Amino acid sequence: MQVIAIGGSEGVHPAVHRVEPALGEVVEAVAGLLADDVVLATRGEPARKVARAARLVLGPERIGLLHVDVPVTAWAVMLEGLSAQGLTASSARAVADGVLSRTTTRALLSSVASLQRPTPTFRQHAGSYLPRTAFVVDTGRGTVARFRGRLGLPDGGDVLVVARSSRPVVRDEDGDLLPRTPDTELTAAQAGWSASRWFEVSTIDGALSTAVATALSRSYLWGACDACGRAVSGACIFCDITERRAGNPWTGPRASSRPSLPDTQGVVS
Repeated sequence: MQVIAIGGSEGVHPAVHRVEPALGEVVEAVAGLLADDVVLATRGEPARKVARAARLVLGPERIGLLHVDVPVTAWAVMLEGLSAQGLTASSARAVADGVLSRTTTRALLSSVASLQRPTPTFRQHAGSYLPRTAFVVDTGRGTVARFRGRLGLPDGGDVLVVARSSRPVVRDEDGDLLPRTPDTELTAAQAGWSASRWFEVSTIDGALSTAVATALSRSYLWGACDACGRAVSGACIFCDITERRAGNPWTGPRASSRPSLPDTQGVVS
């Protein structure tokens, strides 16, 4: 499996191919890869439209589209998970969901006056116009809080990714904000925050390899795509068709067994 991040920032995992959200660049990048399944990873609507256009041009036989609506640093953590050796394209959605479910993201913003999601309170909105104020956004819980010197990030994860605006939000931005030195810093990242000064960080809970292995551990329960027959978890990233579910095989002692699936589905070779 090859992964192409459309609109990916510099600093993402070196195994991931980065291209700008332009149809010609995506088609050229896919054509330059070996005859293998390719996953086009996107997180913004413009990039998603380009990925769909590229799949129409090149055909769906080897082009999967994996779109997630997550912060840019969480996307980088997910892309690193997809870079694990031996993954099949059929497992991309399950691995992405498994990694993101264990990922925590915090953003430090100089203002939340124009923030739409999560929605700040009226007091927080008004406080954004005061000097030397900052706010912490927890994207997972959907909360906004006044910054009081800590981001509240969990420690112990083996992947820590940061991105920031050209100007710092607070003095000594790297001081006590992070539990340790970041593994990756995204440069020229387009995070999409409405504030002029922002700092975003994502970290995974525990080991990335554990998150990937856990996502694959239930691959024997995956269904099959009605169009291409690939193993799928949720919906096929190649055909955009929801997986076919067999009847529950545990309803009784004489319940029928699950239909057999190709023996390469979702495995790590």
